[in-house]
Amino acid sequence: MMMAAAALAVSAFALNVETDRQWYLAGETMTVGVTAADGRVAYAELCDTRGLAAGAVVGLRGGKGEAAVVLPATLHSGYYVLSVYTRSDSRAEQRLVAVVNPLRRSVDDDIRWVKGDSCRAVGEGTADLVSAKRADSSETEGHFVKVRVDGQHGGQRFGADEIRPTLGIVGKQIHYFEGLMVNDSTAVFRTFGIHGRQPMVLTALSTTGVSLPVTMVSPFAALLPKCLPHLVFHYERSEVEARSLAMQRQQMARQKPGEASDEAVADVVPMTYDATLFGSQPAISYNLDEYRPFLTVREVLIEYVTSVERRRVGANTQLVVLREQKSDGSMLPALVLIDGVPVADTAQLLAYDARRIHYINIYDGRYTFGRGVYDGIISFVTRTGQLTNFPTDSNAQYLVYDFP
Repeated sequence: MMMAAAALAVSAFALNVETDRQWYLAGETMTVGVTAADGRVAYAELCDTRGLAAGAVVGLRGGKGEAAVVLPATLHSGYYVLSVYTRSDSRAEQRLVAVVNPLRRSVDDDIRWVKGDSCRAVGEGTADLVSAKRADSSETEGHFVKVRVDGQHGGQRFGADEIRPTLGIVGKQIHYFEGLMVNDSTAVFRTFGIHGRQPMVLTALSTTGVSLPVTMVSPFAALLPKCLPHLVFHYERSEVEARSLAMQRQQMARQKPGEASDEAVADVVPMTYDATLFGSQPAISYNLDEYRPFLTVREVLIEYVTSVERRRVGANTQLVVLREQKSDGSMLPALVLIDGVPVADTAQLLAYDARRIHYINIYDGRYTFGRGVYDGIISFVTRTGQLTNFPTDSNAQYLVYDFP
């Protein structure tokens, strides 16, 4: 493997990064080799000045590992920053990576083509660099997920103390987290107990119940250089054409008919059903196969789920877990989940097809997730564990993510 074109910073810690080429075509696969002193995984993220372009998780064995990063065919021509880091250190090793897109022009292109007898990339000017140090502390336990929240809605702006960001792993187990707003637009989640590629849903609600747009971002988004070197690409036409044809054949092979839509979730290993929460069984569990079927969840709650009460608060409907003592109205609402994802609109849940629900698990007691406090948890588990036909919030983000 050849070292990348240039280093952004001299590493002061035991992390070494190598790439398999000196320059890449948009659409090619970049192989990243990592050597680290400790840790079982490393994270490789390719960014330009605007944000994350591609990334991968590098599994480490004996301190070494490789990962393939598929470069989107839509990338503009120019330099990118490859940041590689591990959970056990707050710093990142960074490299410049030259990307050339001969098939698509973009207003973001920052390249000058120079004809020559071989292909090589040269940088003009210097990048406005910053120290590659993460704002978060070292991850000694769990894994950080960082998101950006748009706190503007209908002419009103919500501050950090008025936003509740949530992360739910989609499946038949409960892995639910509430994030910490570090400022008015950025939230950080510390997750634990999750491994491999898993689907998850990110949401953000205001204290007034308004759903806010949320997107996942790179932990290094705030550390990107303000500018990158101008790429001067000395090209030999036959070499570029040969690699371009090979890249297009690889893309066609990856996108066989009927398989493209499943590519993102092809290697997701679904978690099997587990009713325990923090090691405890639910106070009450309903297996709907053992009851008369009804068309909607509303009918199920009315007919035989006697431990849950609906309570009207303004224009919203809340669900409350009843205890032995009858509720006097002072109880907090329950946390309501379907396939591990919080339900923002209870009306949609009440109208949901109950024949798709397999289990209803009810946990009593008081639970705290971040700043959120709930009197009980009501967990609806569908037969697929994949939110089948449940209308998710348009402002939420659904994605498949690599957990260590």
